[in-house]
Amino acid sequence: MTGVRMEQEVSTTRARAAAAAAGAVMTFSAGIVTYGIIDSNLPAATGGGLIALAAAGMMGLSKARTWAVDTSTERRALAEAKQRAEDEHTKYIALGAAQAEEHRRRLRDLEGDRAAGRAEVAALKRALDDRYEAGREQLIVESMETGVRLYLAGLLKAPTATTAPAQVLPLFPPQPTRAGAAEQVQEERQPARRR
Repeated sequence: MTGVRMEQEVSTTRARAAAAAAGAVMTFSAGIVTYGIIDSNLPAATGGGLIALAAAGMMGLSKARTWAVDTSTERRALAEAKQRAEDEHTKYIALGAAQAEEHRRRLRDLEGDRAAGRAEVAALKRALDDRYEAGREQLIVESMETGVRLYLAGLLKAPTATTAPAQVLPLFPPQPTRAGAAEQVQEERQPARRR
């Protein structure tokens, strides 16, 4: 930044020096033209006019050079744009870090919620298991008492040899294999050929 600013100051100083020199030359040439007119000296008046024209051209060229070459405004705009870009970059990095920290915090919160949920489910499961075991024991006692009462009343008899064994029905009938299906198709075709 300081190198750019020094360059701008040197360029501005040169332009001011050239403009001051051109102004001094024009003042000097105006004096020569005035002297030539008063003294009726045509060469002095013409020379003074030509010097004034040269000084005016030098001033114009100096201004044109300053206008064409002086980039201080653009450099200032570029420096401001770079600063804004750097600020945006810093802000982006800060936002990214904040977002990552928020994500980690949410993960910690979720893990805590999960742990609390697991503990609650385990406690409910233990309570239900205890309740089930208590009910199960009571049910076993009641069923045994009922069985003994039925047996003592003569309503419950021991199985005899005349009772038929239970038949177990398969849930899914056996599926024919490819070899079995091929044999079945051949058997179906053979009687048709014999006819």
